[in-house]
Amino acid sequence: MTTIREFVIPRVSAAQIGMIAGRSAGIIATGLQQDARRFAPDNNPYVGQIDQSSDLDSPIHGHKTEFGTDVWVEITFGSVKYTDATGKSITTPKITFQAILVSVSFPRNIVKTEIQGRNGTVKEYIGEGDAQISFRGIITGKNGHYPEEQVAELMKLIKAPVPIPVFSVYLQTMDIDSVIFEDRNLEQEEGGYSYQTFSLNAISDTPQELKITGM
Repeated sequence: MTTIREFVIPRVSAAQIGMIAGRSAGIIATGLQQDARRFAPDNNPYVGQIDQSSDLDSPIHGHKTEFGTDVWVEITFGSVKYTDATGKSITTPKITFQAILVSVSFPRNIVKTEIQGRNGTVKEYIGEGDAQISFRGIITGKNGHYPEEQVAELMKLIKAPVPIPVFSVYLQTMDIDSVIFEDRNLEQEEGGYSYQTFSLNAISDTPQELKITGM
């Protein structure tokens, strides 16, 4: 006689499944973090360190980072001199970023006039507005060391109340050669002691030449 055994399959709710998956993911992530610390090199592996030795006259394409990876386009902010409110002369450093994300928008100056009894507005094109540029990048130091000197140089640059020349194939194809910084953000991230992220919002600047004629 064949004996038939009855198996009872326990019911598992969606919440319990999510809890089990979360615990498993946490265990895996912890293991990966421990392995990363164990095998971490002496130098931080992030690309994007400040390099002040970049030659502005050399071709942009074909550059290599210190890790041997190709650089498609790098951005260099040129050095400027100005006098602050106290009369002190200040010179900003030349800073080159090899790993930085840039986005550009081109607003237009358009006057919109509402007319009673008519849907929509009458648009009057005035001209092109200043290009709005966003820079997002990271400054890195050695593992366990905050890049204090590099951040101090960045602060000198973004505090300058004058237009800053910018050298970049990407921006120069859009006729952007000089920028003025507006919003400047430096944020901390959990566990990010060895690097500093930043985001800078700027507008393009076109030098104006005034011609003075004699009477």
